[in-house]
Amino acid sequence: MYGDLQLNGPDYLMLGFDRELRRHGFAGNTCQIVLKLGVAVSPDALMHRLAQLTVSHPILNARPAGCIWPKWKLPSVPQAPQVRVHRGNSPSRELLNEPLDSRRGQLMRFDLSDDSEGRQTLTFTWLHALMDAPGAEHFLACVGNEDMVLPSPPAAAPRPQPPLRERAKLAWKYIHHLDELCKAAPKSIGVRHPSAPAELRHRVETFDAADTARIRANASQLAGLLGDAQFHAATALCELHRLRDRLGCASPSYVLPLAVGLRAKGSINPVFSNELTMLMMQLLPPQLDSTAVAIAALKQQLEDALRGGLIESGRQLGLLFRFLPIPLYMAMAKQGLRGEICSLFFGDTASVNPRLSNFLGAPVEDFTHIAAVTPSPGLGVIFYYFRGLLKMTVVHSTRVFTDAETTEFAASLRQRLLQP
Repeated sequence: MYGDLQLNGPDYLMLGFDRELRRHGFAGNTCQIVLKLGVAVSPDALMHRLAQLTVSHPILNARPAGCIWPKWKLPSVPQAPQVRVHRGNSPSRELLNEPLDSRRGQLMRFDLSDDSEGRQTLTFTWLHALMDAPGAEHFLACVGNEDMVLPSPPAAAPRPQPPLRERAKLAWKYIHHLDELCKAAPKSIGVRHPSAPAELRHRVETFDAADTARIRANASQLAGLLGDAQFHAATALCELHRLRDRLGCASPSYVLPLAVGLRAKGSINPVFSNELTMLMMQLLPPQLDSTAVAIAALKQQLEDALRGGLIESGRQLGLLFRFLPIPLYMAMAKQGLRGEICSLFFGDTASVNPRLSNFLGAPVEDFTHIAAVTPSPGLGVIFYYFRGLLKMTVVHSTRVFTDAETTEFAASLRQRLLQP
């Protein structure tokens, strides 16, 4: 059964990003999944399904609480998430920049938009502190497929923890790793357009079957059979360096957080949690002269991190730091890297959950992942596969990059993926 659930380290980090975005006038650290449905679904059917799930999972409208022991405060009277209906085309830009009232327990929202041909767009928006992308995909699949059961928190005790002294040693090892990155700290691009509205905008690039096969072949040749994510990350960093060089604000280094999943293989439990840790990688400008060199540098750092146990060290650091007040937590996170949380927000969620091929009986014709990026660095890229085709979402802050600059970055990145 549910009690007041603790926020783990990545949950708390995502809550910190939410504060950072809101502090600068943005909507917050929210993510979206957009489904293009072949036929319209009934709003009443969707509300009924959400009401069913809310009864057994009151965390759907909990609120973050607790200073000493951060947790999800469960509501005394659970209410189903909001479902709204729009006429005409989906107001995707407006929805991405419309905040959720998380302090009152609004952790997610559903928006339905019908077009003139009878098709429908469903936009699912959620607070990133609640769950990561795989968890959100599984949750949405459960909403749209009544035969699926949404797992409750495991009844068993959480994974055993080493003694506090050992945990502190592990956390210190990761701090030392971050100190090493600071020896060639990245230079923040900063706010270049302070008068621009505080908005996040996105564009989606879809690759056809031939281009997807070509990119996968490039990844296999340069990064190995299991290196798609490394190939995507390396190409994105190379193009980021080129973009910033063209803008006259190249950096002494580029720091990239690579997400590493912590769930047991084949498991999705727990759903409502960010079950990952971040491995911080750093590339210098000479390592970004070619995709092959960038991949080799990432591979070496990944091997060193695995040998050095940095995955567990990063997890322990996150668990210990969640007891800090969020303003202090974020100040410490930015201080060492000169205000830069990272040089690029990067995500690779691999293949979309196969149960999202239909939703409440309607065929899903297209799928899009969108995530927020903090004002610094102001740019992010997410890669994912839908029905075997590669897709890429590029998100930018209007106060850091213009639409034209982001369009040029996306086009250059697309070309490098095809011709590394």
